[in-house]
Amino acid sequence: MTMSINKITGLAAAMALGAGLLSSSAQASTVLTLGAEHTGVYILNYYLGGNDSLPSDGTGPNLGFGFSTNATVQKAGDSANTGDGRFENNPSGQSEILAFAADNSSGVLNTGGSYMNFASGFSSVSFNYALSSNSSQFNGTANIWSGLNGTGTLLGSIALNATGAGNSCAVGTDSYCNWTGVTASNFAGVAESVTFGATGTSDFAEFDGLQVTPVPLPAAAWLLLSGAAGLAGFARKLRRA
Repeated sequence: MTMSINKITGLAAAMALGAGLLSSSAQASTVLTLGAEHTGVYILNYYLGGNDSLPSDGTGPNLGFGFSTNATVQKAGDSANTGDGRFENNPSGQSEILAFAADNSSGVLNTGGSYMNFASGFSSVSFNYALSSNSSQFNGTANIWSGLNGTGTLLGSIALNATGAGNSCAVGTDSYCNWTGVTASNFAGVAESVTFGATGTSDFAEFDGLQVTPVPLPAAAWLLLSGAAGLAGFARKLRRA
């Protein structure tokens, strides 16, 4: 009987651990933290533990975010002639924002549009966006997909519309100053990618504070289910005894 009780105690602990892992993974968000790269670089595999288009930036952190080859980071006020980086007031306070270039000079052909991948899957996504000069002519859509690179089943959409408020830029040459925060969740399935600017206007939008909620860890789920099955089996044996 003592051995059985010890086994049950161990399985109960395993179940508690599994439940804890499921709970923490379901609630914790993974945030794209920008600021370590040179302005204007193409992100490439930097946030997958790889490199961006500038070797001196070194190896980036593996946060699970992958991007289309036209995805760049921009610091405020560094590319006034092209419009890249002309932002103010970004809500996250990060020193860089995410922008998608109209063309790609990173040496890698981009044929799949502007997208973000999170290959392990996510159940919600949120970010802030600003449209150039807060103009409705640049309204677009962010679409959430079940597959990578904007493939698979369309799970949800986010309208990227001008706020209607006047341009509040303090610097006359800046264009991205009115930010709107959006969130999409409760998908009918697990999402793996987001495409930005379905109307073809993603190069007239900038994005800040991107974060996703990863799906629960499969290992934690198996641990929880195994513990439950084990407890049920031992309970039956104890009843027979």
